[in-house]
Amino acid sequence: MAALRQAWQAQPAANIACAMTLTAVSFACLGLYDRAAARVVAPSVNGAWAWMAGILANAVSNTLGFHALTGTFVRARLYGRCGLGAGDVARIVSLSWLALGLGFVAMLAATELLNGLMIPHHWGSLAIGLLLTGGLGSLIAWLTYAPRQLALGRFRQPLPTGRMALQQLVIGAIESAAAIGALYVLIPPDLAPPFGLFALGCIAAVALGVLSHVPGGVGVFELSVTALLSGSGRADLLAALLLYRAIYNLLPCFLSLGLLAALGGPQRAQFDGG
Repeated sequence: MAALRQAWQAQPAANIACAMTLTAVSFACLGLYDRAAARVVAPSVNGAWAWMAGILANAVSNTLGFHALTGTFVRARLYGRCGLGAGDVARIVSLSWLALGLGFVAMLAATELLNGLMIPHHWGSLAIGLLLTGGLGSLIAWLTYAPRQLALGRFRQPLPTGRMALQQLVIGAIESAAAIGALYVLIPPDLAPPFGLFALGCIAAVALGVLSHVPGGVGVFELSVTALLSGSGRADLLAALLLYRAIYNLLPCFLSLGLLAALGGPQRAQFDGG
């Protein structure tokens, strides 16, 4: 415990400030997912309000887990003030998740291309990066050709235009890079691999955390990163991971819950469909 406390105190203030800045960038991008989704589903919703709803929903669900419940509840509460029904809220949530998923793919494609170009003989990474980039390009072309929507029974999900999807991919790559970078600046320098390899490992760690259904992926993510860096038993690595949790998860969650409490309940709750 003493070693952990000492490692925590030894973390440079500049690294902590950088991690907090990158966290702010990440959540600002997450909010842009909702803003874009609201433009497609309900153009009457104020863009700044939708941006805030996306930030608060992600801040709460990233920490508490059960994204389908916690994130949707926060959005329903906030979009209810705009008079949106459950159907429109569901469409915004779906588009936001789609953008988040595509953002991960964009970051993965960029990471694989970077690894393939920077690391000798990593032809497999280069091939995967080119394949993913080609797939994303084909999707954008498909969305550009004509207005698209997905249908599931009576539920209709409008899709973004190709231009908007391209913007979302760029935002997603920035968001993922910022979220990963917030941890990268905190880990011990002697354990830090090239950023491209670290990003690839973190994407896998996040996926494992989501599949585990553990709230926030707590424990699963940390064990995965520790294994990736071969840092078992390192108090300074554990301190960095705990500090990252405090900066990226706990602080945004507490601030968001406080703001939600200050805002109070929805003034116009219309969640009966639509």
